[in-house]
Amino acid sequence: MNATEQYIHDRDEQVRKNMAEINEPKWGYDDMQTNSDRIADFTSYLLETKYAKNFTWMGRPILQFPNDLMVMQELIWQIKPDYIIETGVAFGGMTVFYASILEAIGHGMVFGIDNEIREHNGKEINRHRLGMRIQLVEKDSVAPDLLTMIKRYIGNRTVTVLVSLDSNHTHDHVLHELRLYAPLVSVGSYIVVFDTIIEFFPELTSKDRPWGKGNNPWMAVQEFMKGNDEFVVDKEIETRAILTCAPGGWLKRVKEAECRQ
Repeated sequence: MNATEQYIHDRDEQVRKNMAEINEPKWGYDDMQTNSDRIADFTSYLLETKYAKNFTWMGRPILQFPNDLMVMQELIWQIKPDYIIETGVAFGGMTVFYASILEAIGHGMVFGIDNEIREHNGKEINRHRLGMRIQLVEKDSVAPDLLTMIKRYIGNRTVTVLVSLDSNHTHDHVLHELRLYAPLVSVGSYIVVFDTIIEFFPELTSKDRPWGKGNNPWMAVQEFMKGNDEFVVDKEIETRAILTCAPGGWLKRVKEAECRQ
């Protein structure tokens, strides 16, 4: 084991220790808070202050917690996907973020799917220096012909696919996305379902929105995972992030799909 491998091994051991202790009361904090309580309090503060809007990535607003970006770049570097399918483009910050990691790897393409890509955002993304690694698709992410179009683009090659879901956050829409895109995801790769956090902080995430407590990505994941032995929820990644918009949403494929679409 070289020095880098030892560092990562020790880090992962600490993460597992943190996982085991997350609900244990800690001396020295008000009201004997657990680490889980402290994380919830700080997450609430970040949501109240709209912290996720504080950053850009290579010129584009990114609308994510930095912790989630660090975890995502680790996953992409390890998995080295040929394709990243992203639903929900907005300003294109995450689209460019994914493209930048793929560019560093030296291969790969991002499908950025949104039912409405505003003209200004589309132009800025397409003319970005990483635009050659991005294919924007202006369609509903569950449109009946979308999967056929993506598969036609990919062709018959065996490829590695990672999926990021961050569009319409209602239960039914996210569940439809999960069932639609799951068969494309490679063993060892992930579907990352963002904004499962809505279930736990609905008053801070759902004002004037059709989603809210009981109707959100978290609930969709719970239904998707019932009896599902092809994916597992990667809690270790979540614990490493500590603060995440996707609690319970890091879904790793561990078994081949019984029926690939």
